[in-house]
Amino acid sequence: MKKYDFQEWLNAKISDDPEVILAGKLEYLRLYLTDAMRELRTQAGLTQEQLALKLGVKQAAVSKLESALKDHELESVLHYLHTLGADLLVAVKQGNELYQVSDNEEVVLVDLGAEVVQLAEAEGMTLREYVQAAVHRFSHKGVSVIKSVTAFLESDDSVAVQTRERLGARSLSEIAAELEKCLSIPEEDDRLFAVKNLLAGSVAAVGTNRNSSAENDEIELLDLAESLLEKLLEI
Repeated sequence: MKKYDFQEWLNAKISDDPEVILAGKLEYLRLYLTDAMRELRTQAGLTQEQLALKLGVKQAAVSKLESALKDHELESVLHYLHTLGADLLVAVKQGNELYQVSDNEEVVLVDLGAEVVQLAEAEGMTLREYVQAAVHRFSHKGVSVIKSVTAFLESDDSVAVQTRERLGARSLSEIAAELEKCLSIPEEDDRLFAVKNLLAGSVAAVGTNRNSSAENDEIELLDLAESLLEKLLEI
């Protein structure tokens, strides 16, 4: 489906007048929306007259809906799209915050930087194809890592044994999932302290000296965190 280069147009300075800027945004919205509507109807193999019969309106009404020069009522647009088995996804962006208001759990609207567009183009993929492929690879990697970490925690390795003793009240799959999150932290020091904090979050550990000082326990935790990280990076 054709898409107008909204970002390039939006970044072009056309006026300082808020009303002119708003008019420009409305123009883009009508252009892209009506283009998408016509495309959907064409893909469905329907003429304007045939779609009008399904909608229960005259052919002129469909023609008006598909015209970027006309204003459109939201209910009419939704009726048009629903008849063609399509949904309208809507989001509100303010600064760095994005709020999705359309009720569709299977499709989430997100912000993507210009570099992602460039990466997709370099791979010869559409932006949608690139993002879906990236999500698939990331999800697959995450599942694989959790399985590997769980297998390690079940082993007789001394580090694995100490970790189980520290976090004995939690399931191994839960621990593995938390460790996988720690491994995804880019900064080495932050990653280490995330593992240490995870180990410190346990109730008094089995097999540790309850009379040892807090300082000694802190050192033991840090040593175990370092050893655990080394083991995890190996697998």
